[in-house]
Amino acid sequence: KGGGLVVCTTTTGLVCGGYNPKGWVGYGEARGSIAAFLFVMTPRSATQPAVKLRKVGGPGLAQMDMPETGPSFGADSLVIPLARENPKYARSKLGSYYERFEDGTNSLFLDVGTGRNLGSSVTLKDMKVYQGVYGKDEYIPFTDAEPFALY
Repeated sequence: KGGGLVVCTTTTGLVCGGYNPKGWVGYGEARGSIAAFLFVMTPRSATQPAVKLRKVGGPGLAQMDMPETGPSFGADSLVIPLARENPKYARSKLGSYYERFEDGTNSLFLDVGTGRNLGSSVTLKDMKVYQGVYGKDEYIPFTDAEPFALY
């Protein structure tokens, strides 16, 4: 329960990921939040050690909370399907749900040395997910998920 942080390292050494303030509960829903963001930790230049990419277009589809797949920020901004046939595959297309880089680059995946766009998909070396830990009676912010229901 609580917010979650996904940190990925690609086989080229790029460190990137996303913050999900609502966490994952596996109800199979698209969850909204304007507090969600993506990031790249490997510098594009010596003067810019990290880049934060904000949620755009309102809070909708900040993350897809599907129990049968891995983390997904937006429908296409950072998707790690964890598919059986290729569990280390990740893809990214920025602009629809999360902002692009200042220069217009529309993929999260950049070359570590040059900062050039590596394309829309990469192979991950590893992925770590950090989840908030809260006490039994402690309030968990931004966790308004509920099972699908018709009112």
